[in-house]
Amino acid sequence: MQKKALKWGRIIIILLLVLLILCLIVANFKTAPFITNIEVTESKRFDNQVIFNVEVGNYFFKLDKTTWCLLTNSGQQPDSSDEGWIKAANGYCSFTIENGDYDVFVKDKYGNINNVKNQKVKINKVLEIKTNKDSLYMYKGMTENLKYELVTIGDVNDIVAWTSEDDKIASVDQNGLVKANDYGTTKIMVTTNSGIKKSVTVYVPDFITKPVINFNKNYVSCGQFNKEEANLIDQTLLDRINDAGYQTRAAVIEAARFLTLEFNYRIHYFSENGRLNNYEPYKHVDGEGRFYHKGLYLNEEKYAQLEAGASLVGPATWGCEIPMFVNLPQYTYGNKYPNGLDCSGFVTWVLLNAGFDVGDIGAGENPTQFDLDDLGTKVKISKELLESDRVKVGDLIGNNGHMAVLAGKDENNYYIAESLNTTAGVVMTTISKSKLLTSTLYKHIILMDDVYKKDGNYSEMWN
Repeated sequence: MQKKALKWGRIIIILLLVLLILCLIVANFKTAPFITNIEVTESKRFDNQVIFNVEVGNYFFKLDKTTWCLLTNSGQQPDSSDEGWIKAANGYCSFTIENGDYDVFVKDKYGNINNVKNQKVKINKVLEIKTNKDSLYMYKGMTENLKYELVTIGDVNDIVAWTSEDDKIASVDQNGLVKANDYGTTKIMVTTNSGIKKSVTVYVPDFITKPVINFNKNYVSCGQFNKEEANLIDQTLLDRINDAGYQTRAAVIEAARFLTLEFNYRIHYFSENGRLNNYEPYKHVDGEGRFYHKGLYLNEEKYAQLEAGASLVGPATWGCEIPMFVNLPQYTYGNKYPNGLDCSGFVTWVLLNAGFDVGDIGAGENPTQFDLDDLGTKVKISKELLESDRVKVGDLIGNNGHMAVLAGKDENNYYIAESLNTTAGVVMTTISKSKLLTSTLYKHIILMDDVYKKDGNYSEMWN
């Protein structure tokens, strides 16, 4: 009897185990697959997209463990017949999607779909930090505010911290305000609490200074800057122009201010008689000092960019001597002088670097040729004109044979960026509004709205 009871006990246990297994099998057939991991990586092809990889799993007892995935931002539970499901390969589903918030669903062949409310999967991630600038070009004492943007997927609340590799060169506060303290190069870092970093290189060179009118600057000398230094000067100029707004009035103003105020050296005056091509009464012309190319003409690397026939007796970068074929009180025909810019050379250089290529034209010496005074609307200087709102910083100013850029104005004065033989180079001169009415050097203002079209980040005076 006891043996019989033991036998039936074993049978019952076996039956219960079989029943449990059957229940597990049935349950697994009714159970949705699951997500084991999610990886979000940056798309190398598209800036606004990410690669979303979903690793999925299914249950052992299912006869068919094929799995599909779906991403949706509708906030609703999908149906197994909805469009957009993709089949997992080797346990992975891969999507290329735009940044945003998504729910991840997986289903099996039997129509079971996971419930994202029951299965919590964290898909929030900082993919990248973007800053408004990758490099800062600062003079000593200058401050500039860096801004950042987190490229994320999901609802991310990461906190960022700002640090400097060398506070002696440039420091930064927790609002991203950078201050240049001394000459040199360093990096500013912005870091999230999840460990994502972005660095911004800060250059504080000694060749730029706070914009001030200074007639005591040293002249740029021959071969003063090596290739790397010359390129850094060009990048600094480009940064200023981009901040102002390329191909705007403000860009013209910024280029004129950079060479006359911020660049710590004066460019020599050098007469090219106005053009690359000879015209009466000139028999010789050397146009390379005008340098119709972006950036400053400071390194021999730029010889390759000269126009054909531009160098009659050169090449020679700014500051290097070449013969000047003109007679002026300070210059003797045929003698050598440091290369630089004449008045129209300076103005056309400013316009070109700001994004306005007006070509190889002069200051208005020849009424039969297209010159700088033919660009916009030429208006004779008068009290009525100066009291109107028609004159704006960035307009051209001069007379027949001289041209300059109006680079600033305040309540009492105009500030004119120009290159003159009498000022011996590229300078910023000041003239009161009352004296401008009787000036013999400035007779007309060329209103340039029709040329510039846009003002950009316009300012009447520099900081």
